[in-house]
Amino acid sequence: MRSDMRRPSLDGRTSDEDTPLLAVPRPTSMAASAAATPAGTAASSTCSSNGATVSSVSDRFCTFEPILVLLCFGLSVSGVVLADQIIYQSCVVTLGYDRTLCAQLGTKSNSTDVAQLETIVQPYAARISMVNTILMSVLPALCALFMGPWSDKFGRKPAMIVPSVGFITTYVMIGILSLLSKHFLVDPWCYVVAHIPAAVLGGSTVLMAAIFSYLTDTTTEHNRTVRIGILQACTMLGAFVGLLSSSFILQWTNVPTMFFLSAGTVAASCAFLYFCLEDSIKPDASMVHRQVREIFRLSHLCELLRTFFKKRSSYDRGIVWLTISIGVITVLGAGGGTVFFLYTRRRFGWTIQEFTIWQAVELLSIVAGNVIGISVLKTLLKLPDIWLALLSVLNYSLDALIKGLARQGWELFLATGITPLKATEGAALMAICSSIIPSSEIAKFYSIAMAMTNTVSLASAPLFTYIYNATVATSPQTFNFVSSGIFSLNVVLVGVIAVLLRKRRKAQVDPLFTQDSEILT
Repeated sequence: MRSDMRRPSLDGRTSDEDTPLLAVPRPTSMAASAAATPAGTAASSTCSSNGATVSSVSDRFCTFEPILVLLCFGLSVSGVVLADQIIYQSCVVTLGYDRTLCAQLGTKSNSTDVAQLETIVQPYAARISMVNTILMSVLPALCALFMGPWSDKFGRKPAMIVPSVGFITTYVMIGILSLLSKHFLVDPWCYVVAHIPAAVLGGSTVLMAAIFSYLTDTTTEHNRTVRIGILQACTMLGAFVGLLSSSFILQWTNVPTMFFLSAGTVAASCAFLYFCLEDSIKPDASMVHRQVREIFRLSHLCELLRTFFKKRSSYDRGIVWLTISIGVITVLGAGGGTVFFLYTRRRFGWTIQEFTIWQAVELLSIVAGNVIGISVLKTLLKLPDIWLALLSVLNYSLDALIKGLARQGWELFLATGITPLKATEGAALMAICSSIIPSSEIAKFYSIAMAMTNTVSLASAPLFTYIYNATVATSPQTFNFVSSGIFSLNVVLVGVIAVLLRKRRKAQVDPLFTQDSEILT
């Protein structure tokens, strides 16, 4: 369905490797989880190296998770609609085809002309999506290098609110563009321009770094893995509801309404965040007036570099570097997501409704993996974090392989159903690193990790766009096999981390052994 016309109906469619034992228990400034802190209890606090106070906080009026669900709903409900809008306007405005013919793209039309037109339009739309992905990766990555150290001084909430404001502005601009497209020819590249506010203000990179830093501040090593898993499940739940409902909301409303709905929902979550959530960082009162000026200090980059390259004992630096490498490889392998919607349209003839239903089912499977899977594996079976990470990276590789072998649409649901742990390695590996890295450096670590992983989109988006465009006419599933091979590299890296963790424990038991640890630190 388009902004200027409605389409036909879419109805056709206690382990020795567990995180707390990775290191000898040490004093920590991190608080107990908000759920374990009774309301009204006085918050304990410690001062970090930069003068800010890291507090043991409890949420004032609500917990953090519902806010995250609402936020992720707003960020996902219009995603597929935007992809479809870009395809349509590429067809009409850039390539100059008839509106009636272009309106049949992505429907159950059996027309040969429509099938041929899909092959022509998809490569152009894929290039627009690629540029948009790069924009939303590179600029936020640069912002994260400054905002990470800044949030250690001035709080997590501002680092969450600022990117949210960027998203609100972007969705309002896209909504206005879609309204104008009813009466004028709007170039699809305008939608890329509309993403500049979200990119400049940090995007999802700064947002998620601040969220994970806040959670690290308010949890202990004992419960952090489960809480991170729950947090990830909440992000997936919000995205699940957004994706599942998007096609139905679109049928009841129109394209501009979808984007204004996203803007309104993100604004509501931002208001709840501002008024209902207590910050885990209490800034030094004498520094508050310098908040804005402090953001752009180059010394923040020096702090990040020192955090990344500083010498750490007992293989800690090697573990941290390998963890970031796994994140980088995961994002590289996930680059196929840039063209996956196009792939399902080409391969299986899926409509928006069918694609969003499958994507919602996949997210629901990941939610189950993060909530039920982590709870069972960690709480009942006492599975070490590193083994949880290994299961996750194996799930990634298997999932992409099955998708590449799929001949019918139901096989994508099969891939989703048998690989529910493919997003749990983040919780496991972040829990491992947060037990190694001091609390005063955790936001810097997350910022480095997020910035490096997002920058990979400079390679992943063009790579998979090129592969897809080169094979779309003959074997469009090829990019899935490339993804599976890339994900397989993480199996090796997780194995290396497991070896380093064993050596780390031995180094702590036998101090003489620490001489060998200097090799990797």
